[in-house]
Amino acid sequence: MKKLLKFSFRKVIIIIFSIFIFNIALAEENIKINKEFKSIKSNNANMRVGPAKTFEILWNFKKPGLPIKIHKKFDHWYQVETPDGSIGWMWRNLITKEKTIIFLKNEKIYKAKNKESEIIANVDKNSILKIYYCKNEWCKVESKKHKILGFIKNNSENIWGAYVSE
Repeated sequence: MKKLLKFSFRKVIIIIFSIFIFNIALAEENIKINKEFKSIKSNNANMRVGPAKTFEILWNFKKPGLPIKIHKKFDHWYQVETPDGSIGWMWRNLITKEKTIIFLKNEKIYKAKNKESEIIANVDKNSILKIYYCKNEWCKVESKKHKILGFIKNNSENIWGAYVSE
C-alpha cells in the first residue's frame, strides 16, 4: 500500500508540474511581437496598464485616426505606443488596420515625389493624414476631408506612424 501511495503521489506531482510548464509555454506563445503601425478606431479609446478591462486606465483617447505602434499582442489585447511615447494596452475593437501618420512639425505636401514639384498643401503640426506607403524617403498621403492626395518627404523628424521601405 505504501509503495502504491508513493507511486501515485509522484505521478500527481509530475502531472501538476507538466500542466504548469505547459500553461507557461501557452502564455508565452500567446504574446507575439508585431512592431507594426495601426490607428485608433474609436473616439473613446482607453489605454490600460495591462491586457484586461480590470486594469487601471492610463489614458483615454478622443482622437480617432491617431497612429499607434503595436508592440505585442495578448489574446484580444494589443500593447501599443502612442506618438508621445506612452505605452499601454488597448482592446482590439478600439484599433483599426488603417494606416495614418501624425505630423510632428509643420510640413508641405507635394504633387510629386520631388521637392521641386508643386506644393499642393501646407500641413500643421499634429495633423493626422491617411498614409498609403513610404518608399525611398517619400510617403504618399491623403486627406479626404480636404481632397488632397500627394507626397511628403519623410525623415522621421517630421512624421510618426510609418516605416520607410527601400
